[in-house]
Amino acid sequence: MSIDNEKLILFKASRGDSEAYGELFDKYSKPIYRFIYFKVATEEIAEDLASQAFLKVWEYILEGKKIKQFKPFIYRTARNLIIDYYRTREKEELPLIYDSEDIPDQLKIDPDKEIDKQNLERLIASLKSDQREIIVLRYIEGFSIKEISKIVDKSSGNVRVIIHRAIKELQKFT
Repeated sequence: MSIDNEKLILFKASRGDSEAYGELFDKYSKPIYRFIYFKVATEEIAEDLASQAFLKVWEYILEGKKIKQFKPFIYRTARNLIIDYYRTREKEELPLIYDSEDIPDQLKIDPDKEIDKQNLERLIASLKSDQREIIVLRYIEGFSIKEISKIVDKSSGNVRVIIHRAIKELQKFT
């Protein structure tokens, strides 16, 4: 689905076309579930929060509110639901849970070194939660700096600094 095609589908959904919204759901449901699952303890909670995210966005659209880019908007909605979930449970640290199939085989942090899946999970778990979230969005989910800045509500420059610091931290262990 190209960006222009996605905008057309989003436009149709804004007119109440549930089939158009279904196309967006089909495209993003698995990545959103995975994004949430990385941060919560069980599949059931991840499924519930993913469903809530899509329902909230659908309700937002039906209220006549405009969304410029669907992908960052749905990720930000999911992120906010995760934050709310942990707030209600009075937990401060988000757990890190990865399905080994979702982590790229190699993540280059230093051009001369490559990190395998097992070590990557251990290294990412050692980062601060904001660094971990942004590294996951950048290198595992494949978001651009601009998209990440919209999702985490930080400037692009701030996101770059966090990535830089996280990579420096990861390089200490490689």
